[in-house]
Amino acid sequence: MSQTLHRLLRRPKYTLCCTLCGAEYDPDPFRLHCDAEHEPALLRAVYRSKKLEVKEQLPGLFRYMDWLPVEQTLNVAGKPITYESHNLARYLGLSQLYISFNGYWPDRQAELYTCSFKELEAPSVLARIPSHHPRTLVIASAGNTGRAFATVCSDQGLPLCLVIPGQNLSAIWSRYRFQPNVRLVVVSGNGDYSDAIALGKMISQLDQYFPEGGAANVARRDGMGLTVLDAAVSLGRIPDHYFQAVGSGTGGISAWEANLRLLEDGRFGSNRMKLHLAQNAPFTPMVEAWNAKSRDLPPMHQNRAKAQINRVAAKVLTNRQPAYSIAGGLYEALLETDGQMYGVTNREAERARVLFEELEGIDICPASGVATAALLQAVKAGNLDRRDCILLNITGGGAKRMQQDYPLQTLQPAIAFAPHEIQPEIVLEHFEQDQRNPILLSANDLEAV
Repeated sequence: MSQTLHRLLRRPKYTLCCTLCGAEYDPDPFRLHCDAEHEPALLRAVYRSKKLEVKEQLPGLFRYMDWLPVEQTLNVAGKPITYESHNLARYLGLSQLYISFNGYWPDRQAELYTCSFKELEAPSVLARIPSHHPRTLVIASAGNTGRAFATVCSDQGLPLCLVIPGQNLSAIWSRYRFQPNVRLVVVSGNGDYSDAIALGKMISQLDQYFPEGGAANVARRDGMGLTVLDAAVSLGRIPDHYFQAVGSGTGGISAWEANLRLLEDGRFGSNRMKLHLAQNAPFTPMVEAWNAKSRDLPPMHQNRAKAQINRVAAKVLTNRQPAYSIAGGLYEALLETDGQMYGVTNREAERARVLFEELEGIDICPASGVATAALLQAVKAGNLDRRDCILLNITGGGAKRMQQDYPLQTLQPAIAFAPHEIQPEIVLEHFEQDQRNPILLSANDLEAV
């Protein structure tokens, strides 16, 4: 065998490329950052295969394995589905409105049983981790991500430490009983998503744990980007416009990166899909920054931010540390696509949810209501040509249908931390004690959560 052919055969499926300095790294499921001394920047997966080959024989989302940073598959059935809207499109006077539905809707073969597009990122992240890895994955979540990872890890027998705000406890449910390999840690009292992130970071630095990485994990972003890939494959083209609600901004970045890969493929047209992204008012730091044409988020006083977060319906959209300013992040995605951002009130979001269910025939989550309301705003403001091809990402739906079809099981917390207890020495002491004698919450503790 010639040396050239040998090198070609040994070439990795993908490399990791720094979006700021261009440094390249070999595949590494635990690499989250560039080694160069510069400002923070996201890494991006650059795939050897420039043409997307859909592998119909593989399960669920792994049919798009060419553009996922994994070498193995998991036995999961779910994937995004893309369909053409007729009723909502007619109501809005749009001729090409398509829905990316990510949830449970058996009538349309939608099989994301956690009712969230976070079930796209969980298998992609988990399939990337080497088999029999000795440490436990740590995930911090406001709800949907945690539910997806807890469900997939429970199904696959993979260890997980999940950290969430106690006020979001009701979001962690499944159609099956959770297995003991999944443990839930909560931030009690008025702890929010950012507190959960801070606690998760501290836990992940303990010897027996490791961090998932959030927006910095390319597997998470490329899993979420499958909504755009599925739409492009279904439609045979890249849409003109893309609507989604955002909290960390990762979904918007994922859509942009998927668009870039489709442009490089060349078979789906030359559109730079315009991003239309929304947040739930009054918590709208990215909306405020983008409307000011600023790369920097506005100053965020903790008490004011928590007060705003307590007033929004879509709690999953309340990340106080989004991937907005970072190199390769949401600011650049909006800039590259001439994007727009929308602030949506609870009333607007709820009206949009009711309208969607009446016209399309399935319930949607509060965040999807925010995205749908942004579409209503855009149509009313004349931001769209009614003949344009529009993709609305329903990031979660079918929970009401799930409750009708299955008795749902909840995951009970094992450990609780008050916000003032999120300190390295306290976390270390709790987990050392937990190793010797697992801490179970008392009735009073649970009441406090």
